Amino acid sequence: MSNPAFRRFGNPGFLRKIKSKNLMSLLRKFAAFFESKGINLSADDLSEAQLDQLSAIIVSPPSSCPGEFLAAVDLLEMLTSGPGIDELRVVVPELVQKVHEKGDTNGDIVLKVWFLDSKAIQRIYTKFSLKRNRTMKSFRSAEGQKPVELTRDVCQAIAKELEFGCSDLFDLPICDVMAFPEAAGYALLIRHGERVKRVEVFDDDHRRDVKALRPVKHDVGFFDTKTGELLVSGRSDEVKKTYCQVFSKHLFGESDILRPSKRFTLEPLRTGRDCLIRPELGTVATTRLKRLILRRKGTTSVTMHQSHDVYHELEIRGHEYMKDFDLVKASFAIHLAMERRVLALMISPEDDTIQGDIHDPNVRRWMDICKFNRHTEHDPIPSMS
Repeated sequence: MSNPAFRRFGNPGFLRKIKSKNLMSLLRKFAAFFESKGINLSADDLSEAQLDQLSAIIVSPPSSCPGEFLAAVDLLEMLTSGPGIDELRVVVPELVQKVHEKGDTNGDIVLKVWFLDSKAIQRIYTKFSLKRNRTMKSFRSAEGQKPVELTRDVCQAIAKELEFGCSDLFDLPICDVMAFPEAAGYALLIRHGERVKRVEVFDDDHRRDVKALRPVKHDVGFFDTKTGELLVSGRSDEVKKTYCQVFSKHLFGESDILRPSKRFTLEPLRTGRDCLIRPELGTVATTRLKRLILRRKGTTSVTMHQSHDVYHELEIRGHEYMKDFDLVKASFAIHLAMERRVLALMISPEDDTIQGDIHDPNVRRWMDICKFNRHTEHDPIPSMS
């Protein structure tokens, strides 16, 4: 699970948006803890002082605070947003309809659905809570290879086989694979445990102690059903290779159908800044090249340019400057039209990786139009050994 962000939920004003009876139902699930903190759960609602006390517990939880309660608070914080509640209505519309009562806020609806089916809430929460800024490697199938449908049963079979890999990679044979349908295919979440970490902590009595923790880790991926491409993250090449082989086996029937792909290119950058100006893509206002790493051809000498507008420096050096260099890696800031959002993107053709806001549909369309995606070119690459 990602790190909780409690700023909004820790505000008593936000707590009051949840009906007292629903909030009390949540607290009573952890009655022993809250009664030990002097919060009276026999009343119908919380006093002003108790709301303040509850907020303080959420913002700075003591070590005795139940983890399940903090997880429930975290999902409330995430899923009461507009996109979160919209996803909830799409994934479990029958539960939303079942729990909805007059005067319910988003918080009431999410909390009551959680009471009925916590696993459904957890799936949606997991999708929204992940940080998207991950480095992902591209694997592709040969043209003409058709994958099977990525059903729940296929996901379970993939997860079952990945458990063997997790035993070696993370010392724990536990894995869960979830697939979320998207326009071009599926967004993937691969959940597993990390290796045990030992950390020194202070307990509630300010005594030093050592705790052994096994963090939960999420890797993410995207599978394009039309192109047969798998983009997947992982902490090492070995992890990504394992993912590739297992997904290849269950989607295409053989473990070596998906192979490393020369998917990305930076060659359009050689034509000048106009390659980034795409008026045909109305959702993007402007794009800036913020970082460019070059390697002098035939050497290991690397040069990096980094600024608000790297093209300003390149233009000073002249049109012929880049001809002596290979283009190693580039980072962009993509400003959306009519929005304050700025999308970040890093492309690295040499290791077939991409990083940043690649989940945003504007990024993929921008890459296609700028010709940073090589859709039809499949350089011959040997099987992974």
